[in-house]
Formats: sequence, C-alpha cells, structure tokens
Amino acid sequence: MVAFGLGELPGTSVADAADMILGETGDLVHLPQLPARGLGSDAVGRTAALLEAIHVDRGPRSWIMTPRPQLETRRAKDQIERDLEACETVWDGKARAIKLQVTGPWTLSSRIELTNGHRVITDRGALRDLTESLIDGVREHAEYVARNIKTAHVGEMSPPLTSPEIVVQVDEPMLPEIIAGNLAGSSEFEEIAAVQSTDVAERLHGVIGRLRGGVVSQVLLNQAGYAPNWQVARESGADTVLLTLDQVRGNEQKDGFGRTLSEGTRLGLGVTGPGDVIDELGENPRELAVRIARFFDELGLDRALLATSVDVHPRSGIRQGTVLEAAGAYRMARVVADMLEHDAGDL
Repeated sequence: MVAFGLGELPGTSVADAADMILGETGDLVHLPQLPARGLGSDAVGRTAALLEAIHVDRGPRSWIMTPRPQLETRRAKDQIERDLEACETVWDGKARAIKLQVTGPWTLSSRIELTNGHRVITDRGALRDLTESLIDGVREHAEYVARNIKTAHVGEMSPPLTSPEIVVQVDEPMLPEIIAGNLAGSSEFEEIAAVQSTDVAERLHGVIGRLRGGVVSQVLLNQAGYAPNWQVARESGADTVLLTLDQVRGNEQKDGFGRTLSEGTRLGLGVTGPGDVIDELGENPRELAVRIARFFDELGLDRALLATSVDVHPRSGIRQGTVLEAAGAYRMARVVADMLEHDAGDL
C-alpha cells in the first residue's frame, strides 16, 4: 500500500511543494502542478507543452491548435524544465519513484480546439493525431525525467545514483461530460455526440499500453472527483484507478467497485482533504481507517485486499489554501494507509 498526492497543489513555489511532497510521500513523490501560477501551469497547458509535432496556443475560449510553435507553449515547456531542476535540487537522490501527471486523450481533445473552432474530439483524424502526439510526448518526457533526476539504492553507505522508477498518471476529469454527451459545441447549432464507454476504454487502453514499458513501470488512470465509470476502469488496462471514495454511492457504484477490485484492478482511494489534523492519540486517522474497513465489510470484500490492492490519496481539488494546509491531507493519507496495511483486521 502506498500513499501519494494527485498532482495539483496550492501556491506558486515548486521548491516548497517538492519539499512537502518528499516529506509526506517519500515512497512515491510526484511532480507538483501549481495552476495558481497562471496560463501554461494548468493541466491542459502543461500537457500540451509535451505534445510532439502538434502546437497549440491560447485561443479566445480554450487552447487551440496552430501550425507553428507558439510563445505560450514554449514558456510552458521552459517552466516544466525549471520545475524539474527545482525538484532535483530538493529531492537530491532521495526520490526512488516519481509520478508524472498528464491530461488524457479524451479530456485533452475536449479542451483543445481546431483552427475552425470545433473541438478536436469532433474530428476522428485530429483525435487520432493528438493521441499519437500525446503518447510520443509523454514517453519522451518520462525518459527525460529518468535521465535528469537520480536516486540512490537504499541501505548502501555510498550508493551509486541510478534512475528512479517512473509512474505516469493519466487524468481524465472530463469523462462524465464526454460519455453523457454534455460537451457544448462551437455554436448553439452544433451537438457533440456522446462517446460510448467502450470507445473511451479502447482508446485509453491503447494509450496506457504504449506508455507502459521502458522507464515507465506503471500507468494510473485518475477518475477522482466524480462517480467512476467502472467499465472504463476495468477495460482501460490501467494498473491502478484513482477515485474519490465518497462518490461511490448506490448499488450500481458499489457493485462496480467490488467487481473491479475483485477482478484485479488496483484502486486508489481519495479520502483525505486539506487541513486534516492527526491528533495526539491518532483517533482521527483511525476513525477514517475504520470507515474504509467497514465499507469493505459492507461490500463483502476481504479486508486483506486493503493491504494488497488499495492505495490512499487525497480527494481531488486541494489546490485552494496553502501548501501547509494541503500537507495535512498528504500526512493523513500516509497514516491511514499505514493503519490499513498493518491493522485492517483489528479496525
């Protein structure tokens, strides 16, 4: 069991965020995303900066494809490199596994427009090209991180520095709108058709399969913040699917949770929030761990799965407040994960 953060954090200092991440989630640190810094630091802008042979610029409504490299994406790419340098300085050989967060093909294609003003998702050829560009760009990014941030073997006096394990997290916050057919068109006369869950899962399966390998050991699919689509979760091929536990409500969602876990897909449970406080006697994290364990009892799931098939992370949306407040969510996740791993049977 591992506790980790999802990516986005409040504030504008990468060094402060990297220090907090290392201190609270040393087993799996992640590159911090700081959207408060403005244009190009948002999730779509950062991922667009990684694309191979596709260029984007900020349009009147959203990011828009352009025929040539643009200033905004060059700035975003430079910012990513500076962020990596700052993280390397703070982590200094201590980061054994590093998680990179990127926007997935469905959300990316729904948030980037073609030059004619239509969303990329409406053009099959453009969607294919964007997906290919995303795969190539993320693989190159992962290799760059592995080359430039080194780690040390645990337990050696003067260990040689080697490349850390690289984990890629694919964020798909727009899946509910895409599958329900609720995306707005470029005008009131354009309707964007709903995409079937099978098609969503098939494209994600192709992306995830091609990202995994080389320096990338695992690929996670992030469905936190909304009721998970369990068909996509099972068929995407992700090593772990991340979700917000309080979104799993009702029989259909609970059945999907149990089936997905029982069929071998690892689940990351988003259960903590900014400002969470670990009290002196540890009652607060214990109460949360008990609630999770009893949820497993309710579904008829073996509590042993908590130690072998579950991770813990904060709920989505902790970009408000301060890094210090966000640290409470990270710290609580770590303590709850430890309780579930070692004491699940006694909770």
